[in-house]
Amino acid sequence: MRRILIIGAAVIVLIGIGVGVYFLLFAGKAKIVGTGGVPSFPSAGDSGVTPTEQKTTQDLGVPVGGAGTEVAPRLIRISDKPVALGGVAVYVPGILAPASTTVTTASTTQMAHDPDVRIEYIERESGNVYDFEAHARTLTRLTNKTLPGIQTATWLPDGSLAYARFLERSGTDDHIDTYALPANGSDGYFLEQDLTQVTVGASSTLLTLLSSTNGSSATISSASGTNLRTLFNSLLSAITVSFAGQGFVATTKPSSKSDGYAFTIDTKSGTFTRALGPLQGLTTLPSPNGKFILYSYMDRNKTSLAVFDVTTHTATRLPLVTYTDKCVWSLTSTSIYCGVPTAFTVATLDEWYQGASTFSDRLWRIDLQGREAVLLIDPKQAGNVDIDMVGLALDRTNDVLIFSNKRDGTFWMYDL
Repeated sequence: MRRILIIGAAVIVLIGIGVGVYFLLFAGKAKIVGTGGVPSFPSAGDSGVTPTEQKTTQDLGVPVGGAGTEVAPRLIRISDKPVALGGVAVYVPGILAPASTTVTTASTTQMAHDPDVRIEYIERESGNVYDFEAHARTLTRLTNKTLPGIQTATWLPDGSLAYARFLERSGTDDHIDTYALPANGSDGYFLEQDLTQVTVGASSTLLTLLSSTNGSSATISSASGTNLRTLFNSLLSAITVSFAGQGFVATTKPSSKSDGYAFTIDTKSGTFTRALGPLQGLTTLPSPNGKFILYSYMDRNKTSLAVFDVTTHTATRLPLVTYTDKCVWSLTSTSIYCGVPTAFTVATLDEWYQGASTFSDRLWRIDLQGREAVLLIDPKQAGNVDIDMVGLALDRTNDVLIFSNKRDGTFWMYDL
């Protein structure tokens, strides 16, 4: 009898230990529900997170002061976590204080809200949209839906909506989905599946590109989808399309092992006219006014950077060496900001696009009118950090430059 009691007690103890281990290791872990193991968007109205998860995140709509980390003078790391590639910087004018309290002197005017730059981005892990005030250094979470797995985001110029792109798995098939995600947290909508590219112009014109082995088809519309029309149908399939003022430029996908071409596109007929090429490793970045094309290419196994004048059909080689994916034009099309690698290797182009190699960049400004290049900051020297700059964007006043670090997906700002 005593032996039976001892055995029974031992069994009970073992069961208790097993239950305790289960709750310790498994019960508290959140599960990501998706199709085929790939995270997917929740249903409309579903927050996608449990109350416990919400408590561990920043409260919705509540600004947190002292946000960001100053790594070096004027160089701020906004997010330590990876973000979807592509943010937006929106200039916010100052607001005068009410007339009864406004005090104006020869040197100062009392403001209810100083001018600032509102920076919006999407956290890759959660899919939440955040608002970072550049000068006030406040951070606000704008959305409460968990939309994990977003890789890139293309924003409307006013930051009201982002076209978020992610990979969705359905059975054994992979598809690229594009979701129009409002920054105010309201429900969005899906665009056509498997779009090759989604691009937005300065006037909020939306361009979508659909490619197959038979060629490419591009459509343009308003941001809401109205006034939809076909821009072109082309036999070229591996291309990217960029806004160039009121027109467009199409460029073949870059490779250091094959010739590339760039074409201007007639917006009425959809006709392609060659502007550049054949050039190995060709990448392009048209200016906002459409008068110039910044381009990089391989010349005798060395990377070169130049500006092509669309009107005169002349090219000017620049003194710096980088890829156009690491640059951004100013709104006036008079200057260019670029992350310039400290060193290049011959086979870097393809490896860099594939993520097999990275750079450590310095930030430069190229003034086309003054024909000078100015070093703004060397992050490695100033803050002991290696930054491979991609996704560069400016606000309309050239007050703030934002970019991602390709090495780890973190999000950065430089106060110009």
